[in-house]
Amino acid sequence: MSSNFTHINVGVIGFGMSAQVFHAPLISSNKAFNLVAFVRRSGSNLAITSKYPLATVYQSHDQLFQDPAIDLIVITTPNTLHYDLARQALEAGKHVVVEKPFTITFEEGISLAKLAKQHSRVLSVFHNRRWDADFLTVQKLVQSQKSTLGRIVSFESRFDRFRNFSKNGWRETGKAEDGSGVLYDLCSHLLDQALVLFGEPEYVTAHVSNQRQLEDSQVDDQFLVHLDYKDGLRCTLGAGMLARIPTPRFRLTGMNGSYVKYGLDVQENQLKDGLTPKDGAYGLEKEENWGEIDSLMDIDGVKLHVKGKIDSELGQYGAYYENVCQAIRGNAPLAVTAEQAAWVIHGIQLAIKSSQSGQRVAWHQ
Repeated sequence: MSSNFTHINVGVIGFGMSAQVFHAPLISSNKAFNLVAFVRRSGSNLAITSKYPLATVYQSHDQLFQDPAIDLIVITTPNTLHYDLARQALEAGKHVVVEKPFTITFEEGISLAKLAKQHSRVLSVFHNRRWDADFLTVQKLVQSQKSTLGRIVSFESRFDRFRNFSKNGWRETGKAEDGSGVLYDLCSHLLDQALVLFGEPEYVTAHVSNQRQLEDSQVDDQFLVHLDYKDGLRCTLGAGMLARIPTPRFRLTGMNGSYVKYGLDVQENQLKDGLTPKDGAYGLEKEENWGEIDSLMDIDGVKLHVKGKIDSELGQYGAYYENVCQAIRGNAPLAVTAEQAAWVIHGIQLAIKSSQSGQRVAWHQ
């Protein structure tokens, strides 16, 4: 376990989009971490060395696992490699962060959670969208529902875009059983957020399909997942690749009113543009993109009709790695645990089962 007075040395496996845009910049912006190594098995190392000239570039995972200076390993490989690499890293005595989705199966995720406990290591999954500005805003509205929207009866969350062609990446050209497709890619975020807000549902009903029918992309590119709860709440999670007209990112419906939010969180584009949590404008959403509320609120017994924009909270992806740091140092509980991430995979597997059977399935089998 690293002490409170030493840096946490980090090695990253992979240097694709998630490593370049999210992990490496967020790690580098936190003074508690030293980003000291990468693993890149093929291709030029120039993209790494130009940005991180002091980092060592290894050609194999084993070299990184055997490096005694490495405290934390971040895995940003294709999904099918997550389980084996995380297992090897934990067995080598390293703390581990895995890019979402955690694993392909629930059983793999629970196995890794148990292994981390056996080795007294921190194991987390990069469910960074818990720190989206709009989700943090939604979370506050749900927590204050008695005085704002009233009892929540419906929650809708979508990641839609328009792209009627394939980018030819592994997420679109791989196999569904290896975790390719939008269900594993995007529903992992939406399921995690729903579970944070409302806990485990009673039933899952899903429709998963390949709408575009492209020759070079045979995996799913659309999903609609319903989570039904005992109190009548229904969460609707969806994504598709053929939404030319924008759909709401979030819609909350309560007994007293509604909240609707369009547009995606700004942090991904800010990171692509070179902004990090060290910059003052990072995580700030423009007023024109704030969500809108229309509700009859009850404030200390006074009925007040409120209609207008709700200020978005500050987006805070940096908080994810700060929490990992504090968990490694033993100063705070882990925010995103391996067990939580495994239950997200459980939900994805149930969605597949429901879609294939055409029936709703119980959350607890």
